[in-house]
Amino acid sequence: MSANKHANLRLAAKLLPLIVPFMAKDDIRYYLNGINVRPHKGGGAIIVATNGHTLGAIRDPRATCEHEVILRFDTRMQQACAAGLSDDREIVMIGDRLAVVDNAGREVYIQAGAPEIEGNFPRYERVIPKLETLQPGLIGTYSASVLAPVEKAAMTIAKRSKASYSGLQFFNVSGDPNLCAVVRLPVEPEFVAVLMPMRDDVLKAATPEWVSELHAAVDAAANQSRSAA
Repeated sequence: MSANKHANLRLAAKLLPLIVPFMAKDDIRYYLNGINVRPHKGGGAIIVATNGHTLGAIRDPRATCEHEVILRFDTRMQQACAAGLSDDREIVMIGDRLAVVDNAGREVYIQAGAPEIEGNFPRYERVIPKLETLQPGLIGTYSASVLAPVEKAAMTIAKRSKASYSGLQFFNVSGDPNLCAVVRLPVEPEFVAVLMPMRDDVLKAATPEWVSELHAAVDAAANQSRSAA
């Protein structure tokens, strides 16, 4: 890795905990075990992670990113970022090491080893559906493990904003349950997640049979009462 290529990299550390849950762990596709950072033509950078089943992306509008890179974040680096959710900590390059610094430029943590992971990261613009194809609502069948990273991101937002909860908004692609779903967090409009559905049997009824039997019994009793009156 060139010592100067990413020398000017600067990212808001508080955004990393939103994206880390989407990162793969010990995947044979080694490049998915890191976080992709790319310059955005409108300014700043797009920070992306995916495990192949779900993708999380967020724009850091104040970031400095001159070249695309896949970065490794060890556990202590993740902790250093998460500990600074309420301040202005930044992720920077110090020499050829990735580091977290506070708003006074003091080093909070320097990660050992070269941070760059070589590889071809999935193109998020091919994964995130076009706006005109999306409509409100979640349809289809989704693994709990796919929903878990979104929940973690939402809880991180709630912690950062000191709110008791953080809402989720779901969108589907053209009403097709076999296509992906998109998730937005209203309190963090720069964030988007994409979830891949399971190829699973779809339940034919919205509730179990016993619920329908219960409602039928309630309706029958109500009709009997009206007839008696």
